[in-house]
Amino acid sequence: MTCLNKDKSYDSYAWPGGYPLYYITKDNGVLCPECANTNKFLTLSTLDPQWFIVTGDINYEDPDLICDNCYKKIQSFIEVLRGCLE
Repeated sequence: MTCLNKDKSYDSYAWPGGYPLYYITKDNGVLCPECANTNKFLTLSTLDPQWFIVTGDINYEDPDLICDNCYKKIQSFIEVLRGCLE
């Protein structure tokens, strides 16, 4: 999976579908898109495995997925669907 867009930013949602994205660092940490974009310089450097992003993924069902930097919850797709149905 290519993580960076042509404009050198990280997406918050996959397209098509609008699935919430998160990013995985070399040391298996989790970053939300906001922290990945705010700390882009660190995410591109291989010197620090806590920041170097190796891939991204879609949060389909994990309601407890938390960013390791800001500690904010990363919304799951199932929560997005529930919000649309209410």
